[in-house]
Amino acid sequence: MSLATSVLVRVVHVVGMALVFGGAASAWAALRTPAAGATSGFDPVSLARTYEWVFWGAMGAMVVTGVGNLGALGPPGPASRWGTILTAKLVAIAVFVLGSFVRTLVVFRLGRDGSAGAGRSLLARSYGATAGAVVILVSLAEVLAHG
Repeated sequence: MSLATSVLVRVVHVVGMALVFGGAASAWAALRTPAAGATSGFDPVSLARTYEWVFWGAMGAMVVTGVGNLGALGPPGPASRWGTILTAKLVAIAVFVLGSFVRTLVVFRLGRDGSAGAGRSLLARSYGATAGAVVILVSLAEVLAHG
């Protein structure tokens, strides 16, 4: 892979993670303050739906670029320290994606049932958990990138 391609792949990966984390943190902040939308007609489910579309697009880009990064670095041996950390990160990502799938189903069910008010605190907690999980994943990525 050329240097320009390698840099582009890493930039797309980092921007995707920034969208996932920033969107989750923003949604969490917006949903945990009930007065924020009381007079403005703020629809928490609409915000959540928009985030879900951005989230899954960014996750798709990060999966593709993550595989590209691994291809550029070569296959790591799980017996090495780096390989062990990579394995832990990949397991954490798998758990994160499964949890995110459940979160997305909840968002679309709340939208379909019209129970946005009742689900607001559930959405706030789920986006807070998403942001917290991303911090853990980024920490593992930092260790992988810089030892």
